[in-house]
Amino acid sequence: MNGLLLGIAAGAASALLFAAVTSGGALGTPLFFMSALPIAIVTVGWGTFAGIAAVLAGFIGLLTLVSWKAALLHALVIAGPMAFYGYLVGLGRPLDAEGKNFEWYPLGRVFMAMVLITAATIIAVGAIIGFDVQATAGEVADMLVSMGQTSGELGTPTREELLPALLIYMRLMPLALAMFWLVLTAFNLWLGSRVVRLSGRLKRTDDSIAETLSLPLWMAGLFVVAALLASLDNALGLVAGVVAGSVGMGFALVGFAVLHVFVRGNPAAPLILGVTYGATFVLSIPLFPLVIAGILDGPLGLRAKRLEKRPGA
Repeated sequence: MNGLLLGIAAGAASALLFAAVTSGGALGTPLFFMSALPIAIVTVGWGTFAGIAAVLAGFIGLLTLVSWKAALLHALVIAGPMAFYGYLVGLGRPLDAEGKNFEWYPLGRVFMAMVLITAATIIAVGAIIGFDVQATAGEVADMLVSMGQTSGELGTPTREELLPALLIYMRLMPLALAMFWLVLTAFNLWLGSRVVRLSGRLKRTDDSIAETLSLPLWMAGLFVVAALLASLDNALGLVAGVVAGSVGMGFALVGFAVLHVFVRGNPAAPLILGVTYGATFVLSIPLFPLVIAGILDGPLGLRAKRLEKRPGA
């Protein structure tokens, strides 16, 4: 019963955070970004039944108070996937009759599911709400021209001048959205698991993310194909852009894990990691070598060889 009640409360909290973006306030967007966190906490801490209750509670709440589109988007993109990831995190089988030792579902497979589902949900949302590059770019151009005319500033660009650059931005939007959403989802699941661990309810052993985060090699082929198809100026190109963004960022996060292993024990590790994370956030340039490191780690065993060389290994 406690799990059911907590699930309903978590679903309501997630729905409120999701709806905060419509308020227009300064905190609306940050609260929206954290809307998956209550689902992660209740599913990892109280089990799958509580997670399902949270998904249903959020759906019913938004359906009743906001709209069916908001309820569907919340369930499809935020609550449903996070409840599934929480289920996978808690999935394990006992290794002894007493049930004291468990073999847990591998973290790499949880991450693989996250990468693929992120791409699938963004593609599904695009199909539901519709995304026309030309129309969207035109609408944004009209809005910017109108804002410039209202402000009375001289030298405001015309619609024809704005449109080429906006078309490029609209083409890149699906790729960038997939990258960002994967990072945000992974962060919410990690933070939710940490909260549950601090509460003492997390049964799963403390995985070393730097050592266990991985993706199968076949996904490198998927990334290459998707990256090539993303240049197409049609719906297939947009879909491929989403896949390339999600899978590419997945390998970049694996690359970060490789970096963490390689700088262990180095006195300059905080500086190296800080500069890399900062440069990635501001410029995105480190993403390219990180993606390469993430792809090569599997076949070359970069982390495995490094860990074998550690003293006492």
